[in-house]
Amino acid sequence: MAVTGQGTPRRVLVVVGAALGSGRWLAEHVLSRAEWDHAYLIDSDRSRTGLRDLEWSFDCRLSFGQSIETADGLSLSFELDPGATSRSAQRSFPADSDDVTICIAVPPSALPQVVRALHAVVPAPTSVLVSVAGLATSLEVALQGGWPRDVVTGVHALNDAAAPTAFGQTIYLAPAGSKADPRVVSMVDAAGAVMKVGTAEEHDRTMSVVQALTHRHLIAFAEAVGASGLDIEDDLWLARTPLFEALLGLAVRVLEPRQQAMISVIQEALARPERTEALEDALHRIAPDAPSTADTGRWIQQVRSQFSGSFFESLRSVAAQTIGTAQRVRAELAEIRATGGLVGLARSAPNPRVHVGRIHELSSTSVEIEELLVGSKGRAALLVGPGVDNAARIGVTKRPARTLLSLGHVTVLSPAELDVVLDEWLARIPRDVRFLVPESISGAGVLQAVREMGGISDAVLVDEVVRTGQRSVVVRFGIRADRSIDSAIEQVRDHIGSVYRWPLGVSRRFLSGSARRIVYLGPAGTFSETAAAQLTSRLGADAEIEDVPGFEEVLDAVANGAIGVIPLSSSASGLVTRAVRALLANPAPIVAGGVIDVAVRFDAYTSVGAAVDELRGATVYSHPQALAQCLDYVRRMGLRPVETASTTAALEQVAASSSPAVALAGAGKAEAHGLRVLEREVDDLSGSITRFLVLGTPGTFGDLEGGSAPTLRSVWIGSRLSDALPLLSAAGAGVDELITDAHGNFALISSRDPGEATALETVRYLGSMPWSPRTPIVRARAEDRSGSSAARGSA
Repeated sequence: MAVTGQGTPRRVLVVVGAALGSGRWLAEHVLSRAEWDHAYLIDSDRSRTGLRDLEWSFDCRLSFGQSIETADGLSLSFELDPGATSRSAQRSFPADSDDVTICIAVPPSALPQVVRALHAVVPAPTSVLVSVAGLATSLEVALQGGWPRDVVTGVHALNDAAAPTAFGQTIYLAPAGSKADPRVVSMVDAAGAVMKVGTAEEHDRTMSVVQALTHRHLIAFAEAVGASGLDIEDDLWLARTPLFEALLGLAVRVLEPRQQAMISVIQEALARPERTEALEDALHRIAPDAPSTADTGRWIQQVRSQFSGSFFESLRSVAAQTIGTAQRVRAELAEIRATGGLVGLARSAPNPRVHVGRIHELSSTSVEIEELLVGSKGRAALLVGPGVDNAARIGVTKRPARTLLSLGHVTVLSPAELDVVLDEWLARIPRDVRFLVPESISGAGVLQAVREMGGISDAVLVDEVVRTGQRSVVVRFGIRADRSIDSAIEQVRDHIGSVYRWPLGVSRRFLSGSARRIVYLGPAGTFSETAAAQLTSRLGADAEIEDVPGFEEVLDAVANGAIGVIPLSSSASGLVTRAVRALLANPAPIVAGGVIDVAVRFDAYTSVGAAVDELRGATVYSHPQALAQCLDYVRRMGLRPVETASTTAALEQVAASSSPAVALAGAGKAEAHGLRVLEREVDDLSGSITRFLVLGTPGTFGDLEGGSAPTLRSVWIGSRLSDALPLLSAAGAGVDELITDAHGNFALISSRDPGEATALETVRYLGSMPWSPRTPIVRARAEDRSGSSAARGSA
């Protein structure tokens, strides 16, 4: 026996009658959803549709075969396996597996021969599905071949063979044994079909009315219409009522040539004496001259001849629309149920109402829904996902209930329609959220951007404060009760960030042959790395980024041909003293060619399971500068600060800690370290900008290009503030910016002509470079915002 691995038998499927009708439909829409290693699809050599030419959804190897009548009976012939050199491969088709499922969908007259041929090659199948008209007789024929009752099941798909999916279609299972085959039940359920289980006798009694009687009455109705003496198209159809239109359309569907053979088979298969008498009596009341069931095919052909070809096609369209409407709701609900998604159902009169929830049960005529939208309009909650916790916030205590609805009285809401319903019914949870934007953005501009967001309502401006280089804006808005509060706030923050960007910096043009190596003060994960990454957009994607342990190492690398990135100033804390001292001490001919701006925000991180109460008084890890910028938060939480070499090291320390701890680091670091955000923007002056110098050696940077290039400014640094005075006294009008620290170190940026001041020995001249104003420049990330960004940007 061949195996798929670890002793598992190969799962093999054999379908006889796979080209047309119920065999084709079951194979494509039900059986193809199961896991098979090999599927054999077989039909008669007279089949008009080539099996190979059909599109199949099987995710396994396929082989195709024919059933050929010979003098000795029926022969099953299969294509050779790839590489096979003898006809023995034809006879071995499923014999190498103990797990074989057979599906038979053939005319009743061919069933005995098919069963004998299959039994010869598969004496012990796992499951046998028989989809042949007249299940009681068909199952007895299948059992005569010697297969056990428990593996044989009658299957009848109660739908048109042209139905594009099994979702919502009813499939009747008639097990020959005492209970339904679990494998067959699982396949039908996985296909999204609605199951009806009964005995073969119960099935045939039901179908004698549902199919046989319906067919004959519709044929009789069409015959009566043709015998009325009125012109069908000019008189009757032009004066039709909705009921007549639907009924005649259904009648014409039964008269279709492609249905004629199948309906004749059904009539004969269900025409047992105990049922025929009742059918004949019922039919005689409206069609006294109707022929016997054996003459159904001739009768259909006779009635069809009364309709013109083009008019017949029009009636077929009416029938398709009528049946499609009836099946569409059930199919749509079955698909939603299979995915486990939410559904909105609008119930029609006399008691119109909308039901929102999950489908619990679905039958051919009704749907049972678990109501998850509870509460009054405008104060309701949706008891799924984040809505469960939000229900407690808004005081909704009602639990889900189940409601049974008739499919004939409901309409499935589209996602857009369902969203409108939720907007009307769900409560809003108010939150005040602070946004930090460039100073040139007005609070009104931020408010307008917030109002653009879906699921957000009642946005009002609460407060705005202008700080050094940035503006703090507080907006109050309502979050729809089915959304995660934290996620919704982050989505709004991201939206504001997509509209209003902090500046990224600017530099001189890099000359050809400039270094492709960018060196920054490590370790990775710091704001310095962010600045280096931003610089790659100017150097190209092939630029390499490398971190080094100190400022001296950054400058040594620059002297040896690399491009360096070091912080010069912060809008929150002023001059970066260590960087200035390192530049003054290094004798190499280093010049600055531009600046990179990084918006700085510190968030507090902790382990996923840590509660807020456990963290009060805990250890907080971070770089000394970060701890100094977050003093208010540290004091408020009563945390014990411990310095680390970097914010990245702080995150690693908390991730490895066995006791509750907090790390202070830049935004967006939680996922990489397996942590969660405890609180956002905990620094005392959140939203500050750190400005980095882009350093190189003479010859690294070229001139600016284009008429829109920024103004060049000269940059000096020094260790005594008094040394800046000669520079400030240079002749001519200009703009000066002086940045200092507590020790007298300074950086002077000026648009004046330096004259002889560049020769001062007490300062270091870094050359000229683009330098934007202290107040950041706003840039809209999306260029297609129809020009609205500029309007929002005005203060």
